[in-house]
Amino acid sequence: MTTGVHDQGGSADRTYPQHGDTMYIVLVWDMSRTAGPGGLRFRWEEETGWSSALIGVSPEIATPSRPIAALHRVFAAPNDVAQIAEHLVHNRRTPTGEYGLEWDQAAHVRATIERFRATVREPGGLWTGAG
Repeated sequence: MTTGVHDQGGSADRTYPQHGDTMYIVLVWDMSRTAGPGGLRFRWEEETGWSSALIGVSPEIATPSRPIAALHRVFAAPNDVAQIAEHLVHNRRTPTGEYGLEWDQAAHVRATIERFRATVREPGGLWTGAG
């Protein structure tokens, strides 16, 4: 399903060890791609799920991030996330309705994250600097 939402910029990464290697994703739409003044930032964290913030003329000027209550699952279905993002981009508010489905790949993603954590700092692991 195509929603018409185009990501202006984004990143996926993990926090550093002092924050527990939390996986996260940040999607940002600048003011040229949103309705009203300012832009929109969507953030996903593996422990808390999706949140959003309205941003000003730069991403550093933003409202506090708020959980997206309509997405009841940390691993919400991607189509639900896209529908809510599209609605926020065009209307600057969360749509009504329930978007409570968990993504059918959630178990696979959880297992991949756990495997990553188990191997990330082993000799020859991804973050030890070994080539």
